[in-house]
Amino acid sequence: MAKPILKYDIIEDPGIIIRYLQGQIDLDALFSLMSESTRDKRYRKDFCVLYDIREAEFVVRKVFIEDFLAKVRGNSDIFARKRVAFLTTNPNQVVFSSLLNSFAVSGLFSLHSFSTLPAALSFLHVDSSFRQEVESVLVDFKEADN
Repeated sequence: MAKPILKYDIIEDPGIIIRYLQGQIDLDALFSLMSESTRDKRYRKDFCVLYDIREAEFVVRKVFIEDFLAKVRGNSDIFARKRVAFLTTNPNQVVFSSLLNSFAVSGLFSLHSFSTLPAALSFLHVDSSFRQEVESVLVDFKEADN
């Protein structure tokens, strides 16, 4: 698999952070992307988060997820009550997001996996009128490196 690509964008209205991951991804790279997006002037910790991980393969072991979540809990800009959706296409991605969910703090993150963008946006309470804008961001991310 090619070198990892991690990108983000923020759409202030409706209040969504879009994070795109492609290639082999480890937890350090994921945390770096999360931290980078929190330094963006448009960032607000109450924004919902959409991860497009359909082109990613996670190379992590279960034991490292606990350490990763401890880092997340220690970062007050990242650690806030919010909805998080993962767009997935294969079992590796579903397992990864399910493991995150099982170790996450109950009641703080509401984290789920989806196979379609409309379902993910519905879960995030993002009005369907923003679907085209979100799709456009995801297409731009994917095409930028092809």
